[in-house]
Amino acid sequence: MGTLSLPPQATQVGLAVDVAAFAMHAGELRVLLVQRGELPHARDWALPGGFVGPGEALHEAALRELRTETTVELEPRHLEQFYTFGEPSRDPRGRIVSVAHLAVLPHGTVRVTGGGHTLGADWFPAHRPPPLAFDHATILGRALGRLRLRLEYANLALEFLPDAFTLPELQTVYEGVLDRSLDKRNFRKRILAQGLLVASGERRSGVGRPAQLYRRAKGAKAAAL
Repeated sequence: MGTLSLPPQATQVGLAVDVAAFAMHAGELRVLLVQRGELPHARDWALPGGFVGPGEALHEAALRELRTETTVELEPRHLEQFYTFGEPSRDPRGRIVSVAHLAVLPHGTVRVTGGGHTLGADWFPAHRPPPLAFDHATILGRALGRLRLRLEYANLALEFLPDAFTLPELQTVYEGVLDRSLDKRNFRKRILAQGLLVASGERRSGVGRPAQLYRRAKGAKAAAL
């Protein structure tokens, strides 16, 4: 059997990963961005990402870039590949294909600092980010679409919350992802009717009547809103 070889017109292609990492902060869905320290797009904001190393799995590269560029040591509660971006002109350095990942970071993940070759890292409103480098605005837009879709048929909203949470806290996640308000009574009725949650038997004290705490029900699917 002959040795396979690339045709003369074959193009050298680089393989990269980009990570759209989300978390809830102060009732708002936010995305984690880094400020690039190198050309191209030096000083511009971008999604964490970089080239895949030899022998490195894609998810390992995504976690490495997230950890290196933002100093986030916590493992995402959810990480998935959601799209491959390969437009020939997407990167001025050459033909680079990026496998984009969606990540949900644990509740309370707030403090980040720039690492590696970045000048800084920070959280920004996911639906109203600053101008982004490369095609990262397109990547972010598709990531938000994937996030909304995952609310429809998976328990992804619960990944943004602590193990025990109130219904208003869960509604805040849905509203943050969907970028719109939901009727409180209808939300409560539809969520509870789906068997998504179980009452923990505990309450959270605060101003007014203590709120019932809920936990995820094993094997339950989220309500479509």
